[in-house]
Amino acid sequence: MTAPTAPGPEGRHLMGALSSFKRDSLRLLTDLQGYGGIARVRLGPYLVHQLTGPDFIKHVLQDNIGNYRRGRFYQGFNLFMGRGMLTTDGAEWRARRDVSQPFFQRSWLNGASGVLTSCVEELIERWAGPAERGEEVELVDEMMWLAMGMLSRMLFGVDLRDRYRELAPAVRFSLKAMILTGEVSQMLPSWVPTKYRRELKHYQGVLNGVMDDVIALHRAGGGDPDDLVSALLKATDAETGRPWTDRQIRAELKTLFMAGHETTGCALAWTLYSVAQHSDVRRRLEEEVGSVLGDRVPTPEDLPRMPYLRQVVDESLRLYPPIWVFPRDLVEDDVIGGYHVPAGTTLLIPPYAAHRDPAVWENPEAFDPERFCPAGRGPARYTYLPFGGGPRRCVGYSMALLEMQFAVAMIVRRYRVSLVPAQQIAPIGLVSLRPARGIRIRLTRTGP
Repeated sequence: MTAPTAPGPEGRHLMGALSSFKRDSLRLLTDLQGYGGIARVRLGPYLVHQLTGPDFIKHVLQDNIGNYRRGRFYQGFNLFMGRGMLTTDGAEWRARRDVSQPFFQRSWLNGASGVLTSCVEELIERWAGPAERGEEVELVDEMMWLAMGMLSRMLFGVDLRDRYRELAPAVRFSLKAMILTGEVSQMLPSWVPTKYRRELKHYQGVLNGVMDDVIALHRAGGGDPDDLVSALLKATDAETGRPWTDRQIRAELKTLFMAGHETTGCALAWTLYSVAQHSDVRRRLEEEVGSVLGDRVPTPEDLPRMPYLRQVVDESLRLYPPIWVFPRDLVEDDVIGGYHVPAGTTLLIPPYAAHRDPAVWENPEAFDPERFCPAGRGPARYTYLPFGGGPRRCVGYSMALLEMQFAVAMIVRRYRVSLVPAQQIAPIGLVSLRPARGIRIRLTRTGP
């Protein structure tokens, strides 16, 4: 007997729910939660199944992982990342991950953590003038500047903030270009000389040029012989024994740069936004950080002594997961939760919706760090997945958590962040979960 199809909205026309997805993808995915842990929907020519049930997510990301590929929703990522760790599968992905993995282990990160605190100290000094003058600061831009410095200095051995003015516009353009929105400019053939195609080529060249400069610097002996770039230069193909080409190395650097600093920058912006909204959270956080650190910068050994700091970060990642959806394409027919899912189907695993499941989270829209109190049970596996799950969980999750805890601790010890009134702050699902119109803040000096 053939398994039934999953429930879901019928759609009023051949394009299904595509218009709703284009108008407000986050709203659609949250609404689909109402059908249960699995929902079937058509987005134009694509048959899509959304999974938010933890057992169903585990089936795809862990138990039957060999039957799923990155798929069509990742094709746009190749425009700016190439064939890197994020966009490949199987042996190719494993080879790339094996080279990078040592640089994301906690022992290596802890040994290099002084780079992170140095970057945050530079941000704190950068904010001294605006704080004294009462000027507005654009929080998202500032967190991107900070995250770019932390990632590039930690992994690449260079500070790419020196080229922030050329990189930032390229990143902003790529966030829209990498997601297929159905806009006419994206759908036209590549040979049509549109403004979009000219900008695409220009910004691809900017990103490629910066990464080529990083590679050239290391080839000339100007980099750290023990950093990630040097490891990529020493990597060889498992079958041929030949060194990786510059194009392969560049793809990996672009992937780590784009995925690494963008997600951390967004997560930091949402965390400071949430703290600014809740004075009780802010006061408790200030007290904990002040009692543990005093006037000094944090070290990895301090973090276990600041459990509330970690609770705040975890709760921010629940409400505002920087990677709001994980797409996969099905290779062969499967049965998930008793429902037939045909080969070729795209599956969407949206942490943004799963983290708002009222069957799992009480009052899910509220910002409540007590959900992650160490004395409690904590979330069940695959109900909380800001970094994905299974073998392909984000390689940089330990680095991201370290960056976030250091940055939040050092910022709240020095400044009180206040939101500029009368803003409409709402998330939008691009490559990462960004505030649609940014976040404007003012800073009050509170520490030495």
